[in-house]
Amino acid sequence: MPDEETRKRIVLEYAARMNAGDVDRVLELFADDIVFEDPVGITPIVGREAVRHHIAWSIAFKVHETPGRPVCAMDDRQVSLPMVVTVQIPTRLAFRIVSVIEVGDDDLVHRARAFWGLTDTTVGDGSKPTGVAEFMEVTASLARLSTERFGAAGPPPSRNGALP
Repeated sequence: MPDEETRKRIVLEYAARMNAGDVDRVLELFADDIVFEDPVGITPIVGREAVRHHIAWSIAFKVHETPGRPVCAMDDRQVSLPMVVTVQIPTRLAFRIVSVIEVGDDDLVHRARAFWGLTDTTVGDGSKPTGVAEFMEVTASLARLSTERFGAAGPPPSRNGALP
């Protein structure tokens, strides 16, 4: 079972690799059978290759993750991490989230859950929480931009996992 130090290192490494923009290095942290829920409450993404598209999409929209202090559970498997996640395209959109990550005996992430709701997001300079209508408008813009840039299948990875 992974000790607390290992679990904390893995969750912080995830944020660092996302910020570095290297899809393949992010995916190295995940088990083949990863279950990825972002946000919790929508259909999970299952499998490392399926998660690749989500990670590549996030990096394409200039994601930046600012982690807080990780906190471990006493079950020898889970760690939570509060963080602020921002995307910059088409406008600055920030999410205050709590990630709950489950690490297996192989020191790989088997389940990742991001808890956030509409009132946990801000647009622009972040001076006020978004309303539902404003949030839906921004996410619809992200979806349109993704489809225009990459087609319905999402962004294709290059040889090193970075976007073309």
